[in-house]
Amino acid sequence: MADIEVDYPRLYWLSFAVAGLVTLLRAVVVGLSGVTLQTLVLLVVGVVVLGTAARGFRDPAASGAPTEPTPLLVVAVLAATVYSLFTLAAIV
Repeated sequence: MADIEVDYPRLYWLSFAVAGLVTLLRAVVVGLSGVTLQTLVLLVVGVVVLGTAARGFRDPAASGAPTEPTPLLVVAVLAATVYSLFTLAAIV
């Protein structure tokens, strides 16, 4: 059986990129009914998270992301995934 090679820094930043995109999508959906402070906060948070993830993708080795399966990596990826799934479920 072949071993699966995992690029842990890219997995870390990918989970945050998805969370940022989902946050931006939520801001758009909330903004359709009217622009409120919540919409603006969601936009800012989504842009910051997505921008940080994009910078991390440019140079994953120097980004400070975990390079092996540490508790930080597991918690961060699971938290971003759960947030993304529950937010998408709430939007639909």
